[in-house]
Amino acid sequence: MRILFVLLLLSFGLFSFGQQQKPLTVKINTPTVQCEKCKKRIEDYMKVEEGVLKTVVDFKQKRTTVTYLLDRTNLENIKTAIANCGYDAEDVKADPDIYSKLPTCCKKPSDQ
Repeated sequence: MRILFVLLLLSFGLFSFGQQQKPLTVKINTPTVQCEKCKKRIEDYMKVEEGVLKTVVDFKQKRTTVTYLLDRTNLENIKTAIANCGYDAEDVKADPDIYSKLPTCCKKPSDQ
C-alpha cells in the first residue's frame, strides 16, 4: 500500500512538472527610452510585475527585452506596465501624468 502511495505521488509530481510552461521572451520597441535612468526605472518597475522573470532595457537600441510566464501575464499587460512607468511601448503610449514627472533627461528631446 505504501509503495502504491509513493508511486502515485511521484506520478502526480511528474505530471505537474510537465505541465509548467516555458518562459517566453519578447522584444518591445520603447522609442522614448533615453538614458541609464530610463533603463533603471523600467527594469526596477518590472521586477514587481506578476509573471515577469527578467527585463533588460537597451536604451541605445530603444528596445526592451522581457522574459515572462505566459500563464501569469501577457504581452499587452507588459506593454501597459512600461507605459505606466512613463514610456511608450510600441502601440501603447506612456501615461501622460507619469511622463510629465520624469527627469528632464528621460523626456523626448522635443519635450525638453
